[in-house]
Amino acid sequence: MKIFSLSLLIVLVACASKPKLYPNKAYQKYGKEQADRDISLCMDKADEFLESERGRQMIREGGKGAAWGAIVGAVASAVFGGNAGRGAAQGAAIGGASGAASAGLSEDEVKQRFVNRCLAEKGYEVIGWR
Repeated sequence: MKIFSLSLLIVLVACASKPKLYPNKAYQKYGKEQADRDISLCMDKADEFLESERGRQMIREGGKGAAWGAIVGAVASAVFGGNAGRGAAQGAAIGGASGAASAGLSEDEVKQRFVNRCLAEKGYEVIGWR
């Protein structure tokens, strides 16, 4: 059931166009206007990355890495304390970015994973895409 839920989440995320942020401490500290600027900056960086050779390679090779990253992230968060959902999301971003397998990802999936990671590094928590 959890694998199905994760698969459904990945499919839903892949169909979206802009991240929706959880109003955590970073969001409250910076405010909506700065958060929107950070989203735009991360999306621009993702577009630049997709144009690079590494980005094109990830589109071809990243699918299984994202799935395994999500599983490892959720387990690590559960074992070492933390939010398993957030760990899964970060793990999926890292796993997808690693290009650890040959299943292939769409350009939108790679972009969303890149943006999720970029925003996480700024302290934001992406809870979905719209």
